[in-house]
Amino acid sequence: MQEVPAIEQGEVQIWCARVNEAAVKEAVGLLNEEELARMERMRLGIARHEFVVGRALLRVLAGAATACGPREVTIGVGEHGKPRVESVEFSVAHSHGLVVLALCREAALGVDVEWVEREIEALEIARSTFAPDEVKRIERAAEGAERARAFFAVWTRKEAIVKAHGQGLKIPLDSFEVPEGDAEQAVALVVKSDEPLLFVRGLDVGEGFAGALAARAEGLKLRKVEVVGETLKKLLSV
Repeated sequence: MQEVPAIEQGEVQIWCARVNEAAVKEAVGLLNEEELARMERMRLGIARHEFVVGRALLRVLAGAATACGPREVTIGVGEHGKPRVESVEFSVAHSHGLVVLALCREAALGVDVEWVEREIEALEIARSTFAPDEVKRIERAAEGAERARAFFAVWTRKEAIVKAHGQGLKIPLDSFEVPEGDAEQAVALVVKSDEPLLFVRGLDVGEGFAGALAARAEGLKLRKVEVVGETLKKLLSV
């Protein structure tokens, strides 16, 4: 098994894993009965493989962080149905065969990733979902690939924010605005009067993808780890 680096204070680890058949076979052996049943209810295909690898990777990394075996990791459900592991904050996202997992010690996290090289009714969705100034960004972008990238830059930041908050899509996406640019910036969600700020930034997760990370702490340093092919298989071989 590949050595897993310790999660340092003030650090977020960003693990990017490319799904492959060999990794899926290893990953299935790490799932518990409930997770296997969930897998069986899913259609055959890439989304099922992403779930299997994502959950197994979480078990391996959370196990390393809490000094227990992957199969002994308890993945519970917190407030508003968000998955949780004792002593570790995490968030998982996947798209088009890429699994992205963020972990840290001290702050709630939200991560999102989307494959951008596809046709999408970006302007139509933005007008029904985004805040007015965000819609203007999409309108300014040229039709086609540029507009899709502009759309997903906003979408991934919004998804990351509502994940980090914990209420998910119970929060209307047009009720707050995300900043432009990849640098970390603060976002205020007015869900209740004493709501703390969230901090969101863009993530480079690979060619053809848009990614974003949100956290309830400012200035967390990133450590990116990419695992592909035989490296991913070895990581899941426990």
